Amino acid sequence: MEKKGVSRRDFIKGAAVGTIGVATMGIFGACSQEGSGNTTKDIKWDKETEVLVVGAGGTGVAAAAQASIDGAAVLILEKAGIAGGTTNYSGGVMQAAGTEFQKNLTSFKNDTAENHFQLWLRAGEGLVDEELVKDLAYGAADHISWLSGLGLNFTSVYGHCNIPYVDKNLFADRIHVYEGGGGHGGGVPLVQAMLNTALDKGAVIEYETEVTDLIANDDGEVIGVVANQGGKALNIKAKKGVILAAAGVDNNKEMAKELAPQQYWSLNNGVPLCAETDTGDGIRMAMEIGAAVCGFGGTIDFCGKTGAATDNRVPMFPSFIVNKQGRRFVSEDATYAFHYRAIFQQESQFGAPTYMIFGESSLSDEFARWTTESLEKDIADGVVIKGATIEELAQKIDVDAVNLAATLSTWNSDANSGSDNQFDRETGIKPISGPFYAYKNVAFNLGAIGGVKINTDAQAIDTDGEIIPRLYAGGLNAGGWLGPYYPGSGTAIIGTVHWGRKAGAHAAKLTSL
Repeated sequence: MEKKGVSRRDFIKGAAVGTIGVATMGIFGACSQEGSGNTTKDIKWDKETEVLVVGAGGTGVAAAAQASIDGAAVLILEKAGIAGGTTNYSGGVMQAAGTEFQKNLTSFKNDTAENHFQLWLRAGEGLVDEELVKDLAYGAADHISWLSGLGLNFTSVYGHCNIPYVDKNLFADRIHVYEGGGGHGGGVPLVQAMLNTALDKGAVIEYETEVTDLIANDDGEVIGVVANQGGKALNIKAKKGVILAAAGVDNNKEMAKELAPQQYWSLNNGVPLCAETDTGDGIRMAMEIGAAVCGFGGTIDFCGKTGAATDNRVPMFPSFIVNKQGRRFVSEDATYAFHYRAIFQQESQFGAPTYMIFGESSLSDEFARWTTESLEKDIADGVVIKGATIEELAQKIDVDAVNLAATLSTWNSDANSGSDNQFDRETGIKPISGPFYAYKNVAFNLGAIGGVKINTDAQAIDTDGEIIPRLYAGGLNAGGWLGPYYPGSGTAIIGTVHWGRKAGAHAAKLTSL
């Protein structure tokens, strides 16, 4: 049958498995149906649980912990051999306003969830679901308290870097760091705290188990999944609900090309840092039964070489970024994914790299990203290009020499006056003198933005705007709560905890089938 013109309920009827068959389709293509047309009553179930969680990353273990605390029997199915997914690789930091830790560890004693919400909303540039963003901002502080109760010891709070067009009064230090977190791999303590809570409450986790399909009954309720375990297909019943927590399209080039162009660019030109198992499985399965998707476009991209604009405690050093034409195009100290969106756009437009330009004088800055020794090594390795003059550097990196010289002249003129009159940059505005250096920008990628459309209970929504009964999605498996660029460290992880807990709590309250 053709996807076009088929109602969600008719489409879902093809998803029963076993002797019934499975409905499958490409990303936007036609679907085919196998089987005899029997109902889901004929399915032979290999296993049963109440709440079934697909994926044991941050969102999945948060959902499992909350559902278990609320008394539900929980089964987590994880594609990999360990829990954590991309959350393990993150710093594990989380944004929240009005917490006891923010009050005690920063000068922001009276910050509010409303200010946090308004900042995220403005950063969303009109493309986010306002209800989702508000729900997250207003719920964030409770999650910090909850995690503290699970044993995480929060030790510091800092802020993300500026967004030029957002009211400065909305900014505050909100990024919470716990002991053992804050750096690469810092998400592990968070994952383990939530996973151990779930296991202590009776949840079960099965590794190396790939969920391949959702199963829905004739009423459109999602009642289970098909999973591949040890080469055997299993039908697993979920008597209360299924929670999709299988991340985004991070390492799926086909889906990224169709849905998330910046992620596709990052996969082809950058350094992927996501778990290899993040292949959009949850999004694909939800789409196959008629779920709507939203929020695609942005990514979590940053400069892994310099860490530029990842932390408001570390100002940008004297440098600027130019495109193929040798011109600046963005505030370089704007929060990292904001300026990386601009890099993506410029590199896509001109079909050529962008470069970070700095000079010998930049090395004496307190926050210089290179020392004399590290710079010499990078020049020898071809990572950094050196030119005695700005014109020589332009020739070596194949950008317009006249424009690059003019860009440098304008930069130095602005620096001498103490302000960036082009892009409202705030830090590192000092004159730059040669010799000159160029570093080709390389995106380090922590995942795509966009996924299944949900409501504030993390229930999946179909293309007609209706709730898909007993199906949930959270974290970066869900869309609409993040905008066209990532608004700053700690947003994704607080989102995994928030939407995981919301999904787990709602599913646990349902009546069993």
